[in-house]
Amino acid sequence: MLKTFLNDELPLALVWLILGLIAGLIYSLEMLGLDGTQTLFSPERARSLHISLMLYGFFPLLLSLLPFALFEKEGVLSAGAIENLRRYFVVWNLFLLFMSMALLFGNIRGLPFYDFPYQLNFLLAFSGLFYLFALVDALRRYEKRPLWVNVSLVTVVVAPIALIVLMNPQYGQVEKTLIGPHGDNTLGMSFALLPLYYLLIKLEAKDGFLPRWPWLWIVPLAGYVLSLVIRNFMHPLTYNEEWFFQYLTLLYLPLLWKWWQDSELKFSRNPYLFFSILAFVFVDLEGNLLFIPQIRELIHRNDLVVGHAHIAMGIAVAFMALSIVHRYLPGLFTRVFATLWTTLVMGMALALSIAGMVEAGWIHVDVQIFLGARSFFGFILILAAAQILWLRIKTRYVSLIEMYHWLGFLSDAGGGLILLIAGGWIFPLLGWHFSGTYEYVVFAFMIGTGMVHWEGLQGDAERFASLSATIRAVVASVFAALYMAGTLDLIALLVALYDGAFALIYWLSLRGKA
Repeated sequence: MLKTFLNDELPLALVWLILGLIAGLIYSLEMLGLDGTQTLFSPERARSLHISLMLYGFFPLLLSLLPFALFEKEGVLSAGAIENLRRYFVVWNLFLLFMSMALLFGNIRGLPFYDFPYQLNFLLAFSGLFYLFALVDALRRYEKRPLWVNVSLVTVVVAPIALIVLMNPQYGQVEKTLIGPHGDNTLGMSFALLPLYYLLIKLEAKDGFLPRWPWLWIVPLAGYVLSLVIRNFMHPLTYNEEWFFQYLTLLYLPLLWKWWQDSELKFSRNPYLFFSILAFVFVDLEGNLLFIPQIRELIHRNDLVVGHAHIAMGIAVAFMALSIVHRYLPGLFTRVFATLWTTLVMGMALALSIAGMVEAGWIHVDVQIFLGARSFFGFILILAAAQILWLRIKTRYVSLIEMYHWLGFLSDAGGGLILLIAGGWIFPLLGWHFSGTYEYVVFAFMIGTGMVHWEGLQGDAERFASLSATIRAVVASVFAALYMAGTLDLIALLVALYDGAFALIYWLSLRGKA
C-alpha cells in the first residue's frame, strides 16, 4: 500500500529535488562569473531557492513517511491513512510551488534557513492537519500504543503551533540564527535526528530491537534544556559555554554505534542508512573540530564556509529519507546510486573546504579551480537525479496520441519553465520586447497546458488531448486577435500559430485514434 503511494508521489518529489539542485548549480556558476541578473535566478535568489528546496522539498516529504512505514510493518496502516497522506502531500507540494515562486520573484527575508515569506508557514501548518488525521487513523488501530507512537503524535500536534510562533518575524526566534556560533542550537538540532535514527533502525531491524544506553541521549538533552534556561533567563551564552554544549554532541556517537550493533544491521541491507549514520558521525566530529576558536576563526568566518552543511544535509539527512525509498523501491535507489551520491557530495564538500582555506590564506592557489569542481560535482548530481526520474516515468509509448502528449508536455511544461526562469534574458537576445509582467502569466499558462499533456500520459489520453486542443484553440484565437489589433507584438502571433497548429494536429489527424 505504501509502496504504491510512494511510487505515485515520487515523480513530483524528484522534480523539486532537481529544481533545488539546479538552483545550487546556477549559484555556484554565478560565483564563477555567470551573470544571472537578467533571469529570475539572481545569486541571492538562486542560493535561497537551493537551500529552501533542500530543506523543505524532496527529503522532508519522503522522511515524513517514516512513521507510516512502521505502521505498515506492524499491520495498522489503512487506506484511510493513505488517503489523508495524499492530501498532506497535495498541500505540501502546493506550499513548495508558492515558496519557489515567491523566492524566484525576490520575496526573500534575508535569513539563512527560513527565507520564504512568513505567511506560507500557515500553508505548512494546514498540511500538518492531514498528516495528523493520517496518524490518528493508524493510531486507533493499536490495542496498546508503543511509546514511539505517542511521541510521534505529540510532535505532530506541537509542530504546527511551534512553526507559526518561532517563524514570526516580530516575536519569533528565527532572526537569532543570523549571529553567533550556536553550539547549543547544534546540540538541539543533532538531538532532533536521534529519534529519526531510532525509528529507521527499528524499521530495518528484526523484531524485538530495544535501544540501550539511554543516558547517552539524556545527558545531552539535559544540557540543551540548561542552555535554553541560561540563554533566555540569565545571560547570553559565552563562547566557552556554547563550546561545552557543542561537545555534548559527541555522546551521540557511541549511542548510534550501540543501536546499530544491537539491531544486527548490515551495509548490504540498507546502504543509505549506513551512509547516513556514517555522515552524521563525520559531521559531528568535524563540527566539534571547527568549534576550536583558532580553527573557526581561520575557516568558518569567511564568505566561503567549509562543506560541513553539505555533508550534514546532503548525506546524513538526505539518506535518512532515501533509506525509506530504498526499502520500497530498491530497483530505483540502488547501492550504486548511494555510493555515487556520497562520492559526489563528499567531493563537493572537499572542494568547498579547500576553497575556504584558500580564502583564509592557508593555501595559495587559484580558488576558481575548486569552485569549478564544486559546480562539476553538482552537475553530475543533477544528472544522477534526472536518471532516477527517467527510470521512474519511462514507459513504452507506441501510439501516436501518446507521442503527441509527450511532445506537448516537453515543449510546454519544459519550455514554459525555461522561459519563466530566463525569459528576461532570452527575449532581448531574440530581439523581442520583454515587459516582465504579462509574459510570466503566459509562461505559467504554458506550464499548466504541459501538465494537461502529462495527465494524458497517465491515462485517458483521448480526453486530455481533446481538452488541451480546446484550450489551445481558445488561446490561439485571443492572441491572434490581440496581434491583429496591434495590442501585442510578434510574440502574440507566434503563440497563436503554435497553439493553433497543435490543436489542428489533434483534430485533423489523431482524434479517435487512442
